[in-house]
Amino acid sequence: MYWCCSESRGPWVRISKHEEFGLRLVTSIARSGGQLNIRELAEQEGIAEATIAKVVARLRKAGLLVAERGRNGGYSLTRAADSITLAQVVGAFGTQIYDEAFCGRMNSGESCAHDASCGLRPVWNGLGQVIGNFLDGYTVGDIVRSTRPVRSEVAGANSLPVVKGCSG
Repeated sequence: MYWCCSESRGPWVRISKHEEFGLRLVTSIARSGGQLNIRELAEQEGIAEATIAKVVARLRKAGLLVAERGRNGGYSLTRAADSITLAQVVGAFGTQIYDEAFCGRMNSGESCAHDASCGLRPVWNGLGQVIGNFLDGYTVGDIVRSTRPVRSEVAGANSLPVVKGCSG
């Protein structure tokens, strides 16, 4: 998951294609009320079977999907759609805006010149918490039912502090 801000567009979040596909696949399986195999998921979502297999493997590893082998096999949710948050699905892909290893990755493993007095670290950490809390507030069941008005809750984000030079 990536975050950016531009004067013309305001703040926006970009998620990876695997995160997007993971959300779509889990939602499709929940909507089916049972299980779907890779071929069925590929047809429904318009995604290549090889990509589906990679995404499903991550979702299984995260404990969100279970596989049943055999002629009538497929993938199903490990628990009710109302108990799986969007944060859990996105988290299956291991991406975060900020984590403890962030600075090392940005500096090729070297110590950051600003390590002792970094003013950005709390910004990235806080942003990650805001996004995580937002995604924790929605379940796959909410998406299947489409009952939660996302727009009105996003509008509440206007009360968040705006970084100078980064207007929405």
